[in-house]
Amino acid sequence: MNSQLIIWQFSDQKPGHENQAKGLINALKNRTKTESHKVLVPLSLFSFLLSVISGRFHHQLAQLPPATHLLAVGRRTHLPMLLAKLWFGGKRIVLMRSHWPKRWFDAMIIPKHDNPKQAPNVLITQGVINNVTPSGQHDEQSRIILIGGPSKHYHWDDTSVISQVKHLIHSTMPITSWQIANSRRTPASFFERLNSEVEGVTFIDHKTVDSNWLPEQLTKAGQVWVTPDSVSMVYESITSGAQVGCFTLLEKQADNRIVSGINELLEQHKLTSFEQWQAGQSLSSPPHPLFEAQRAADWILKQ
Repeated sequence: MNSQLIIWQFSDQKPGHENQAKGLINALKNRTKTESHKVLVPLSLFSFLLSVISGRFHHQLAQLPPATHLLAVGRRTHLPMLLAKLWFGGKRIVLMRSHWPKRWFDAMIIPKHDNPKQAPNVLITQGVINNVTPSGQHDEQSRIILIGGPSKHYHWDDTSVISQVKHLIHSTMPITSWQIANSRRTPASFFERLNSEVEGVTFIDHKTVDSNWLPEQLTKAGQVWVTPDSVSMVYESITSGAQVGCFTLLEKQADNRIVSGINELLEQHKLTSFEQWQAGQSLSSPPHPLFEAQRAADWILKQ
């Protein structure tokens, strides 16, 4: 496709949704000239309807260059995008399952763990797409530990996670440089305890870095360890092309869709479990590149 893409990104400003949108937009930019404009969606349905009735929402969109594509990430963004389609046109892209009929969208990009049904306008991805680009410049001595927190899918255990982290770090000291980063779900008490019990590493509080920090670090790190509750960080780490290890947490339900997805990654040797590493198995890079944002972008350009 040689003509320029004009994308209106309908945003609820949630970091995870922003990361997905940025990943897809950047992947489109890898292939063709692309310009994107962010449309902030009101926080509540009432506020949105008020902006429609008052004409503010229409006026906001009318100021933008005509869109070739409308991109919605997050459930609150679907209705605003559909309304924009009626007024101004453009191909409708959504990055998740929707309560609205499938035929109302030109392209739906849905992770496999959401169990989507096959359809001509549906692309099923392995995990959610993200803003990490595969890299061949990994430094074996640079390693990162990414910490999640309590979730619906795993039982969080402070003592177990800290024990695994300490064992891992002590096995490589002092030749390896370690960074440990928390996330929005990491309990403050856990991170404080980890900080007091683990020495010789650099602790990174997610509140002190911007959204580009993790993608940049993942392009450099030779090895990444992640807690399995954070499925987005797991897929970001695998996408980077680094060697990825997964700490152990007790599953809440063995047939849980997120848990099943993590277990599938282990079976595909895209992840190495803590137990496998402890038994002497070396971590290895994913056998096949996983760059779902680029695969999604290429699919959209063929639609």
